[in-house]
Amino acid sequence: MNKELQNKMMKYSAAAAALVTASGATAQVVYTDVDPDFTHAGDEIAVGLDLNNDATFDFAIYSADSIFGGANRVRTTWVAPYGTAGNAIAGETPSGYNYALALNATDMIDNTLNWIAASNTMAYNVDSANPYSENWNGVTDKYLALQFNFGGSTYYGWARLDVDAIGDIWTMKDYAYESTAGTGIAAGDMGAAGLDDAAVEELVHFVNQPNNSVLVKVNGDLTNGMVTVIATSGQTVSTGAVNNGSYIVDMNSLSSGVYMINVTFAEGSVTKKMMVTK
Repeated sequence: MNKELQNKMMKYSAAAAALVTASGATAQVVYTDVDPDFTHAGDEIAVGLDLNNDATFDFAIYSADSIFGGANRVRTTWVAPYGTAGNAIAGETPSGYNYALALNATDMIDNTLNWIAASNTMAYNVDSANPYSENWNGVTDKYLALQFNFGGSTYYGWARLDVDAIGDIWTMKDYAYESTAGTGIAAGDMGAAGLDDAAVEELVHFVNQPNNSVLVKVNGDLTNGMVTVIATSGQTVSTGAVNNGSYIVDMNSLSSGVYMINVTFAEGSVTKKMMVTK
């Protein structure tokens, strides 16, 4: 991805945040519902996809509507790995070109697929025709197969999209990944049904303490609690496990600014904004 496109993507990060919505973690599958569905048309600005919701983009989806060679109207959508080395898209390479696979529900996503650590065309339209064999022109409820690296380990996931037949309008509906490193996931697998985030929020309380700290107090049977404090830059500044129903966020070592406290359980997650002033 060239530098100009990277800059455009960062400028668009506020809108891209629409892809980071209510999520629930059940069993080993961490599922995120994009609610409402996110639709994007070809404006030559990349949209970031943060598959594991850690405030770092893992992939970029790009669409464009342009005149090529002064004559032909070309409309296209493609997907590319972004950020961490090891991120890749499952695709095929007929005639040396990369085409992202459009999987069906229950198709397996694992190390047996052909993983491409470069941009992949999804849809392509020239003057209202589809001259090539892209997999995503005019499809509904198909799945991107995605591989990403986190902490030096490989994880597999999917994202469900529709792409219009004209090639440059797409809609993101939801996405998920298998939280056990190296373990495959079936396209469309959302895990077992858990609590929604509204129910989780009712059970988690954030209490300001007099010693420049915040007490995260859990009331209820939520399991596998993990607290992550994230700066507005996207940097993770601290993490820790919830023990005996509580966790203390120490703000004394933090610089002044706004931080997000994300508390994730097997049943769902909740996020609270925190302001540090010194």
